[in-house]
Amino acid sequence: MANLRVFVSSTYYDLHHVRNDLYTFIKGMGYEPVMHDKGGIPYTQEKTLEESCYTELQTCDIVICIIGNKYGTESMLGNYSITMEELKTAIKARKKVYTYIVKDVYIENQTYEKNKDSGLFKPAFADDIRIHEFISELKATIKNSPIQSFEAVADIITNLKSQFSGLFQHLLAQEASATESKTVYDLQATSDEIRNLIKDISRQNDEFVRKFDSTMYATIPALTRIRQFLGMKESLFYAPNKRGVVEFLTAVGFSVCEESNPFISDIIMRRDTVSHKETITLKEELFDSEGHIKSIKNNELDLALIFSREALDDGLPF
Repeated sequence: MANLRVFVSSTYYDLHHVRNDLYTFIKGMGYEPVMHDKGGIPYTQEKTLEESCYTELQTCDIVICIIGNKYGTESMLGNYSITMEELKTAIKARKKVYTYIVKDVYIENQTYEKNKDSGLFKPAFADDIRIHEFISELKATIKNSPIQSFEAVADIITNLKSQFSGLFQHLLAQEASATESKTVYDLQATSDEIRNLIKDISRQNDEFVRKFDSTMYATIPALTRIRQFLGMKESLFYAPNKRGVVEFLTAVGFSVCEESNPFISDIIMRRDTVSHKETITLKEELFDSEGHIKSIKNNELDLALIFSREALDDGLPF
């Protein structure tokens, strides 16, 4: 992973000691200081030194600007110094900017603000009134970049440590929030998967129970009643649903009466033996909406499955 790149902008001759201490501090933090006097600016024949500084600044993550009492070298771009133009470039590029103004000039700027319209103000500490004009412009336009005064370089370093720590905490909070959101999303997706799995298992379980309940190995009261009525003591039969029951009863000699429709309402089936007429009535309540045999209690079964056996008249007078 590439190191954080920190661009340091200031006049050189009056602030070289500050620049040296900042270079040591930034290196000690594990970051990469970008300073023209430390060989951090690559120069080309196609660009001037000033242009190369603006270009390299665009590649940096953080910009530290130090404003002292010296105006410095005039920029080729306009009525500002190179340091001022570097700061403007950083702000336009939306870089994280920290601006530090030597305390005497910072305090003097307050006096300038009160007297600038009079035309009589003459700075005592800043060597050029344009320094105060630029500081006032910064205060008016920059709302989210701190501007601090300093007496010694230690003040700058202490503030930067606090600022870098705040940035790191903010980054951790953002990362934790993103992780939490992702976790919530993942949990939601997992919850949906579990919910669908439960539904599928429930469906399969219902299907299994339904099939099991309708097999010859299950003890369904309705099938037991039919077996008892037919005198079946040892044998079993398979009837998964209404159609299966009708099919079985037809196989053992019963037939559906003309007055019943076996797949719409109650089913009445009869057969004649040598001595009896047997009738089995399968009420609609015996089956569910899909035609499967319901497992119902004995008292309800008495009303849903009705048997009758009548002796046949043999035609003899006695």
